[in-house]
Amino acid sequence: MSKREKTKQEKRQWVLTVVILSFALSVVMSVLTSLFVDSAGLLVALLALIVLISIGVITDVIGTAVTSADEQPFIAMASKRIKGAKQALRLIRKAERVSSLLNDVVGDIVGVISGSAGSVIALYLAAMGLPTAVASVLIAAFTSAFMIGGKAAGKSIAIEQSANIVLFVGKMMALFERKTTKRKKNKKN
Repeated sequence: MSKREKTKQEKRQWVLTVVILSFALSVVMSVLTSLFVDSAGLLVALLALIVLISIGVITDVIGTAVTSADEQPFIAMASKRIKGAKQALRLIRKAERVSSLLNDVVGDIVGVISGSAGSVIALYLAAMGLPTAVASVLIAAFTSAFMIGGKAAGKSIAIEQSANIVLFVGKMMALFERKTTKRKKNKKN
């Protein structure tokens, strides 16, 4: 197989992976949000909406930071064995996929689920006497304004602080990898 054919095949596999992952994440997040928001009161539903918006903004910041970070400082950090540098370097080298996953997949899923959570909140507000149309418009405007505003503010922070953000994420990944490696070793013993 030629290098070009291999690249095309990898891209097709990546697209298929994104589709399957998007479907699975959507199902899991939708079910959890529905269970949580439907059984909760207005304040808990609002809190869930704020958490969803925050997830969208944070993943967008990380995805943008990864695409704008320079790999040279991380090569030096990895050679000095700075915790998380190796993982950060992996993220930067796969920036296109990381950005696609965090900015597009997670961002879009959170956007859709935020709309669902917002409609439940609008129903709560309508039950309290606010006209349904007004409640729907207010919640949609709130969700859009905070999601878009948060992402806009986050992008400039992500670009300015890309190295710090990517290193922080790399350290979290290193911590997670260390814990999962310990669990696997304990299970074998």
